[in-house]
Amino acid sequence: MEYSRLGFGCYRVHYKVDEHINALKKALLSGINVIDTSSNYSDGGSEILIGNVLDDLFTEDKLQREDINLITKVGYIQGHNYTFAEHKKKSGEAFEEVVEYADKLWHCINPEFIEDQLTKQLTRLNQEYLDGYLLHNPEYYLGYAEKEGMEKAEAREEYYKRIKKAFEFLDKKVSEGIIKSYGISSNTFGSAENDYNFTSLFEISKFANDNFKIIQFPLNLVEINPLLNKNNNGKTVLEFAKELNLKVLINRPLNAITSKGLIRLAEFNFVTYTEKDFYKQLEKLKLMEDDMISEKLATYSIDENELKRLKKIFSFGKILDENWKYFGSIEHFNDNVEHHFIPKIDYLIEYFELHFQNEDTLNYLKKFLNELYLMLNLISNHYKMKASKRTNFFNAKLNELTGDSIKDLTLSQKALLLLNSIDGISTILVGARRERYIDDIIKINQLPNLGNSFEVLLNLHNELIQAENL
Repeated sequence: MEYSRLGFGCYRVHYKVDEHINALKKALLSGINVIDTSSNYSDGGSEILIGNVLDDLFTEDKLQREDINLITKVGYIQGHNYTFAEHKKKSGEAFEEVVEYADKLWHCINPEFIEDQLTKQLTRLNQEYLDGYLLHNPEYYLGYAEKEGMEKAEAREEYYKRIKKAFEFLDKKVSEGIIKSYGISSNTFGSAENDYNFTSLFEISKFANDNFKIIQFPLNLVEINPLLNKNNNGKTVLEFAKELNLKVLINRPLNAITSKGLIRLAEFNFVTYTEKDFYKQLEKLKLMEDDMISEKLATYSIDENELKRLKKIFSFGKILDENWKYFGSIEHFNDNVEHHFIPKIDYLIEYFELHFQNEDTLNYLKKFLNELYLMLNLISNHYKMKASKRTNFFNAKLNELTGDSIKDLTLSQKALLLLNSIDGISTILVGARRERYIDDIIKINQLPNLGNSFEVLLNLHNELIQAENL
């Protein structure tokens, strides 16, 4: 079945979040038929979400299995996988060829590990087969080899040997009907040919057969190296993939990694506020934290170490007061919220519900969290206002370069339409975790491709370099 122009990227979605469930359902019922996930996304929670949603839609007879192109990936050893792999290592039964890249971040594409993961993934997805199965960023091996001081030629020889071994295993899974095809998702397909961790599609093609049908890599308004670098026997990765008749999936179309950090290529909705409102909310939050520690928690008999931990967590106001000016960008702020604030909030909710039965205490926590969310929203608005200047720059340049033919589109729509118009690209994967994101992106399905998309991207790239916006 043909791939839809847009695909649903399942990074950072979880089966426990209703908003994510509704977004995926809306996407699939709006004509998006490509779902892309991975074993490590939300520590398996992403795959469970997909399995649950598909089960609902199939049961309700709103979709059939053959209507969907379901793709997942393998390679990362994080979260529960890390704990499991570490236990196997300690017991003397370690997976072979594990790349111990960093603390709590390992990687492996050895057949034994793939077999283990594939079984677990099919269970989480509640499926009998997959349409595509990708090796997920296998270049971690090259990054590790470079850190270890291995000669580049030696490292690359071993790298492609490992990929070839994985392909031979996956060929068996194709013959068993467990997967229909396989491929590679790599962040280095578009890198310069002499980069140590470059992944060469040309080298892979020397041993790949017809079951190798999919590649995936990042491409966006800022990162356009896959369109520029002639790194595959004189051709770009996109040109060579077209020769091989491969499906090309693009990830990170709206998230560019630059020398200034991650930037989001989309508009931000924000509400203006006064500085007085900001500091008033900050003081209110700190007073509620003091009240929680000195009065609410003081009425309970709590283990000394646990009380110390709770007191440390109830310092959101102090942390935000000291740091709110220094997050730098909306993207960096959101990353801090997701990785530092949300886990603490989740812990508090779980702890209070388990240990405190007093309705007054539980209600006070609820009120406190509402005030904390309001504080986070105020800081978010601050950075969204700053980001709007960047958005205005991109919009103005794109309108200028396209002759205003797409001026009425949102920045995200412009970015996706430009990428969709590049010859050889099959599907753009978008991490649309909210229904309103789906409403925004799905509009490009009714729009014709732009005839000058490559020239627009190249000219924008040159403008960004001159403006030092990279």
